Amino acid sequence: MRQTRGATTLLLAALLAGCAAPTPIPTTSGSAEASPSAIPTPTAAPPSTTPVPSIALSRDDGWRADIDTLLEARERLHPDPWHAMTRADWVAAADAVKARIPTLTDDQALVELVRLATLPGIAGREGHTGIFPFIPGSGTHEYPILLWQFSDGLVITRARAPYEDLVGSRIDAVNGNPIATVLKLVEPLAQRDNDSTLLAYGPLYLRVSELLAGLGVIPAAGPTTFTITDRNGATRDVTIEPISAEDDIAWHGGAPLDLPAGEPDWLRDPTTPLWWTFLPDSGTLYVQYNVVTGGIDATADEILDRVKQGDVERVVVDLRHNGGGNNVTYRHFLSVLQDPLIDRPGRLVLLTGRLTFSAAANFATELEQTTGAWFAGEAMGGSPNLYGDVRETHLVNSGQSVFVATRYWQKSTPDDPRVTIEPALPVPYSLEDWLGGRDPVLDAVLQETPPGV
Repeated sequence: MRQTRGATTLLLAALLAGCAAPTPIPTTSGSAEASPSAIPTPTAAPPSTTPVPSIALSRDDGWRADIDTLLEARERLHPDPWHAMTRADWVAAADAVKARIPTLTDDQALVELVRLATLPGIAGREGHTGIFPFIPGSGTHEYPILLWQFSDGLVITRARAPYEDLVGSRIDAVNGNPIATVLKLVEPLAQRDNDSTLLAYGPLYLRVSELLAGLGVIPAAGPTTFTITDRNGATRDVTIEPISAEDDIAWHGGAPLDLPAGEPDWLRDPTTPLWWTFLPDSGTLYVQYNVVTGGIDATADEILDRVKQGDVERVVVDLRHNGGGNNVTYRHFLSVLQDPLIDRPGRLVLLTGRLTFSAAANFATELEQTTGAWFAGEAMGGSPNLYGDVRETHLVNSGQSVFVATRYWQKSTPDDPRVTIEPALPVPYSLEDWLGGRDPVLDAVLQETPPGV
């Protein structure tokens, strides 16, 4: 029963893994060993599961061979490859792209390849499956800025030298194209369990210079003009130079989706797997669960012991950083939260968000199904039932890898049509909240009359 979260190392590992991990870039699992914002991390020289042709292919036939490999890999690995669309419809879309290959640039062909890898899961529950053309070995170049879609715009939350002064700036346009238009263009490329996943992963594709060129946002991959409005309200154009995927990963450490650590409490320590603090003014035991991993049972016991002291009015479990991991490791913590001292009407609260993914989504779903917990924040990025535990197949011509889910993880009822869990208390998160060091989600929970109370 292991799943994996997706992230670079963690992010890469999480997405690729499939169901549980922090916020890095996918690796190769599904729901038990994925990470929050993770994205798969390929092996140094990923073995091809498709025989290498004995004769060299032409440029056009090479791209067509990669498209054929997408189909072969999905049908070989996925437990239900055509759960959301018919095989005939996908093949028709693939044939249309193959026919256009001679007229496409390599960047345009890459866009179509990534789009075809995502297409079978476009309806959801497929956040671990796709091509991630920004991991080591992908041959792409990324703009060294990290992005977050706040309620009031797409914002630069971290930047590599010499662009540090851009942090806190809202992006208004790319090469004169309104940012809303650019986000819509990259949307079909991004894998997703649901719309919340897209909020997190969409900006990763926007950072790839070759994809922007293939989409026609910029004339060619390379330095690009971004129109930004800085935190003082001044609007200007800045030119940003992309760097190799390898340099990009080395810079951000494999967690391109995370907000930087800082204030308030929810951003203070996003990497420790499980920690807690008591907020005496409200009688709240605040628990942050950041990675679905082993070694947390003693901390879980501390949480129950603290509740036994008798002055805890509510227990708030924050999953907003948790991209997944190994879902066989959360059983004891789950049992602690199911204890009648904690699972009281309206007194157990889960904070979820776009990065609550893979094994963390499994955990949240089990709590929903077995306790009276209520949810606040954003809809989680993972689905109650989802496909995970990915496997990697190398695409010989493009040098990319396609990651395909190999297992279906059902934590809700078999007929559950939902692709996320909507919070009872939805709370937006704005740029002003972030810059001001506020946590509007926890603030709203502390002011809310719990359901059932």
